[in-house]
Amino acid sequence: MENAVYDQALTALKNLFGTPRPLVNKGGARFLRNGTITIYHTELAPGNEAEIAFNVHPLASAYRITPAVLTSLLDECRYLTGKPTETNKVQNWPRIGFATEEDVTRVMEKLSAVLVK
Repeated sequence: MENAVYDQALTALKNLFGTPRPLVNKGGARFLRNGTITIYHTELAPGNEAEIAFNVHPLASAYRITPAVLTSLLDECRYLTGKPTETNKVQNWPRIGFATEEDVTRVMEKLSAVLVK
């Protein structure tokens, strides 16, 4: 179910990546500009209100950084929230979990510092 944490993260992602497409299952939204990023508000690890998954290789390429640099950035963001996440066994993209609006603020500041063109 959508919630304040999800809404804040979705708005921040829109500012970075444009307009998303809703997922068919209505469990979130997908951003396709400059790679693929998916935000979820359902099927989350316990305690999370939202999770964001990143398709590392196309996203790194779009921002002219190496996949290793992006993976390191995502690791730092995961450390900031300290939240476990669900794993999509098909895509297996790295995810960041959010339990609070403060989590969203900290992570989006970190991502913006690197991914804003």
